[in-house]
Amino acid sequence: MKKLFLLPIALFVWAACGTSNTKDNDPWGNIDPGSAPKSSSIIESSVSSSVLHQTMTYSVWLPAGYDKTKTYPFLYLLHGYEYGDQSRLDRCWLDKGNAAKIADDYLKANGVPMVIVMPNGMSYFYQGDYETYFHNELMPKVEANFNCNGKRGISGLSMGGYGTLYHALKYPSKFLYAYAMSPAADTWMASLIDAQSDKSVFPDFTIEVGIQDLTVDNSKAKSLYNSMIKKGLTCDYIEREGTHDWPFWQGCLPKALIKMGQAFK
Repeated sequence: MKKLFLLPIALFVWAACGTSNTKDNDPWGNIDPGSAPKSSSIIESSVSSSVLHQTMTYSVWLPAGYDKTKTYPFLYLLHGYEYGDQSRLDRCWLDKGNAAKIADDYLKANGVPMVIVMPNGMSYFYQGDYETYFHNELMPKVEANFNCNGKRGISGLSMGGYGTLYHALKYPSKFLYAYAMSPAADTWMASLIDAQSDKSVFPDFTIEVGIQDLTVDNSKAKSLYNSMIKKGLTCDYIEREGTHDWPFWQGCLPKALIKMGQAFK
């Protein structure tokens, strides 16, 4: 198993707080309120994990008009490191990131209907025993329950950005797009690319960072991006005004949804 390469935990306290001057323009343009059904739904459930030896919660956003007789692409949306009670961190994107409203607006702007799965990553950095749980227990359950059509994307912030890059590079054939926001990236991740002789199996990537972010080391994300490009992967690197906080990530999510939708078509 790969050795964990983590930034000091203390750095991630800012994932739950802070302010930002980040202002993104409306990514949708003018939304026709009548262009889509008005209500999506949130499902909260859990998996009794034999790998992690505990019950793991997860939340699912179902698009307005969800039809259980149809199949859908899936986006796995990962949260960052959070202090305190870790029993319901699957709700971070809903409670702090305004993810349901952003996803609703994306759908109303003629976005591609998808199922968004928000797992509880606790403080595992989405690897080790957690990655076994993620691939062998969580994914099979939610994809059977909510009708996955085999198309998947992955995205996340900070620790979840680390998880996004890790899973998309280690299990590239499982995902069509990967969007890492303020990732706690490390340069060793480039070695995961070498495990695949056929580089066409990799999804396309976006790495987005805030110029004023002092919580993660953006130079490592930039170095990883450069390695990805040199090794033949397709990756966009976005630097813009912003720090390590929810307003910045709320500005990332619309772009991530648009990229996912394009990949799912």
